[in-house]
Amino acid sequence: MRENLTPEDALRHIGDIDRRARRPARTTGLILLVMGFANIPYWLAMSLGPDWSKYMAMVSWFIMTIFIVVLGHRWSQQAQDREVTRVNRPTGPVTITTLVMTAVMVAGTFLLPEHPGAGWVTLVVALTVCTSLPMFYAAWRILRAER
Repeated sequence: MRENLTPEDALRHIGDIDRRARRPARTTGLILLVMGFANIPYWLAMSLGPDWSKYMAMVSWFIMTIFIVVLGHRWSQQAQDREVTRVNRPTGPVTITTLVMTAVMVAGTFLLPEHPGAGWVTLVVALTVCTSLPMFYAAWRILRAER
C-alpha cells in the first residue's frame, strides 16, 4: 500500500473493505429469503399432497437443510453484522416464531382430515404463508440494513 494516499483513494479503499466485510451478511439474508420461499411448497406438499410428494418434500428439505447448515453457518459466522446477530439468536423473535409456526404446522398435519374441504385448504395455505413470514422478516431486516 502506498504511503501517500489521496482522500479519494482512502475512501475507495474503505468502501472496498466495507463491501467485503458485509458480503456474508447479504448472503445470509438471501439464504433466509430462499428458505422462506422454499418453506411454502414444502408445507403445502406435506399437508395436502399425496404420499409421493411428501417423500419428495422430505428429501428436498433434507438436502436444503444440509446446504444451509454447512454454507449458511459458514457465511453467518463470517458476517460481523448487528442484524445477522439479532436474527441468529436462539431466543430471538425470528427463531421463536419460526419454531411456534412449525409446531402449529406439524400439529395441523395430524388434525387435518383425510379429504379436506375448501375451508381446511384455505387454512393450510394461510398457515403455510405464515410459517415463511419470520424468514421473510429476517431477510428484509438484513438486506435493508445500511450497507
